[in-house]
Amino acid sequence: MTRPQIKSLRQVLLVIAVALPAVLPPTAQAQRRVTFPPAKSPPAPAIKSPPRTATSGEETMILTDPGPTMRKTQIRTPPPPTNLTVMYKLIYGETLQYTYLDTGKTVKFEQWQSFRNDGAELMRQANLRLADGNNYQYATMPLDKGKFDPVDIPLLYMTGDYDFEFTKTEVEKLRKFLMDGGTIMFNAARGRDEFSRAVARQMKRVFPRKRFMKMSLDHPVYNAKYRINTVTAMISGTRSMEPPTVYSIDIGTRAAAILVPGGMGASWGGHKYHPQGKHIMGEPARRLGVNIIAYVLGSTEYGRFLAQRFPVYEGYTRPGDVVRFALVRYAGSWDVNPGIQNTILQGLHENTGIHVDYTPQVVDLADPHMGDYPLVFMTGHYDFELSNDQIENLQNYIARGGTLVASAAAGLKPFDLAFRREIKRVFPDNDLIRIPPSHEFFAMGWNPIGQVNYTPALLRDNPTLQYPVFYGIFVDKRPVVLYTPYDLLSALNRESNAYAKGLTSDDAMRVAANIFTFTLSH
Repeated sequence: MTRPQIKSLRQVLLVIAVALPAVLPPTAQAQRRVTFPPAKSPPAPAIKSPPRTATSGEETMILTDPGPTMRKTQIRTPPPPTNLTVMYKLIYGETLQYTYLDTGKTVKFEQWQSFRNDGAELMRQANLRLADGNNYQYATMPLDKGKFDPVDIPLLYMTGDYDFEFTKTEVEKLRKFLMDGGTIMFNAARGRDEFSRAVARQMKRVFPRKRFMKMSLDHPVYNAKYRINTVTAMISGTRSMEPPTVYSIDIGTRAAAILVPGGMGASWGGHKYHPQGKHIMGEPARRLGVNIIAYVLGSTEYGRFLAQRFPVYEGYTRPGDVVRFALVRYAGSWDVNPGIQNTILQGLHENTGIHVDYTPQVVDLADPHMGDYPLVFMTGHYDFELSNDQIENLQNYIARGGTLVASAAAGLKPFDLAFRREIKRVFPDNDLIRIPPSHEFFAMGWNPIGQVNYTPALLRDNPTLQYPVFYGIFVDKRPVVLYTPYDLLSALNRESNAYAKGLTSDDAMRVAANIFTFTLSH
């Protein structure tokens, strides 16, 4: 080999050596250094092997062998609780490095662990406080390699203090899990904004058209077990009492992704609060954690309902003039009841004989063709604001004889407050007036509506409710706006939402029949 050839080979090897770090696996590269110390906590206790296990999707009734006959005076030992693994604490991220300034000591730690015993302590509190006959447990699972089925494991838990990034595989797995009815809880372990910002950024990859919204205080996360209106917070060493702050990304009205930016990990495990962190302290943190567990367990059926493929029917029940209506689209949570139009129209036809057009219709509030529909329905569960064009078009729609029917999805307050505010902008000279039970709207001869039944979630707050609660705006005795601050559409859709505050399904259908017949006859 000639000298020029050797020199050329050395150059090639040099190029390869320079490029090599870029193609090595992450474990061979320099580990990321962070400037905030790792959390300190003892390891989680080992989970004992249960006498009998069942997944959360199985029946939990135990049929025991009768065994030998026992005397009446003999003490019987009750059967052990059913062990259910309901939560995976996710393994994610990388191995990080931190150097203590006072000692110069460098430590390496796994990003995902944070407070290592937080999952065990959360499950212990849930078992102690829910006391529903089950022994809830958790396990750890890599996000990139795990198999996640909401029927078996309804909740994923992810915590930390540092920035992170999902892989493409992790994004796809998480999207499928949430769409199939599962829930993920993100807890910024010590309230570091770095972690919360990373959660918001990565969840934008999971659901590009959704964003985190702040939960209102009437959300079931604050009421599932305990009523939580304030928490004790510590921010940079200063304590204060303030309303809790939790964010969610919703599917329907179900909180599918829950973000708690105030750290709960130290409180769950009974550890010291870091003076540079943000913490929810003590009992409020434990209660909020138990509430989230209770909310997720109570939402499993609703999650499965939303995960269905809903059939879409088209066509008319007869040729000629038939009833049809449209859902209103606006910049808010307008589309939270899948398949609702077919459900309403089928129920209307079966209960009244009115002929209908089954084809689902959606119309924008600013669309001048909204006048093609004599009736439009509007719903949602978050705050919203109408544009000037939408207000003007809605005024024109009403003037041409249309009627707007609105209800607060799941009976949540943000939509109620927003709707009352915005409808006042549409009708500055008119007020929403409570429609009495004796009004012809309820007392129509063929379908009189007296007392009605409400869901347990609503009766918990308003145990004396007996009659339909509707408000209206009337112009020359014609109903131009009909509004209920409680849930109507999810009941009509027969959704298994345990936390919806509104009418039960059968009474919702009776009211809906009156809405159509009353408004169309006026």
